[in-house]
Amino acid sequence: MAVEGERVAGELTELEPEDCLRLVATLEVGRIAVTTDADAPPLVVPVNYVVDGKTVVFRSDKGSKLVALRQFPASFQVDFVDPFHRTGWSVLIQGVVEEVDAEALAHLALEPWTVGAKPHWLRVVPAAVSGRRLHLPLFAGATDARGYL
Repeated sequence: MAVEGERVAGELTELEPEDCLRLVATLEVGRIAVTTDADAPPLVVPVNYVVDGKTVVFRSDKGSKLVALRQFPASFQVDFVDPFHRTGWSVLIQGVVEEVDAEALAHLALEPWTVGAKPHWLRVVPAAVSGRRLHLPLFAGATDARGYL
């Protein structure tokens, strides 16, 4: 029997790749991570994106991120957290990024959220797709998911 205020273990489940892509398609902002130098930590930046089939497409301006994405494998991560219901999920897509002709992706509604033209259209081609869904139960004895605040 749980004592009032005692935390009950949460549930963490693995997601199938198809479910991961379906979840990623529900949001618009993720993080792209790429190594810029063998001796430097990875560069991690937020990007707005769309899902196109089994790939993630985003736009970029010139700079160190674009140079690195042309040379090294990358990771793309999207998370969602619902603190009221104490649930969430996280998806990680690992692979390579290829530059795609903008005309080939003209059917996608992908406008940059930040200043600048962002003329480079990039596609994350997955080598691995993984994800997890988390569900935390209420504290034992609690009547809803709201915190003390």
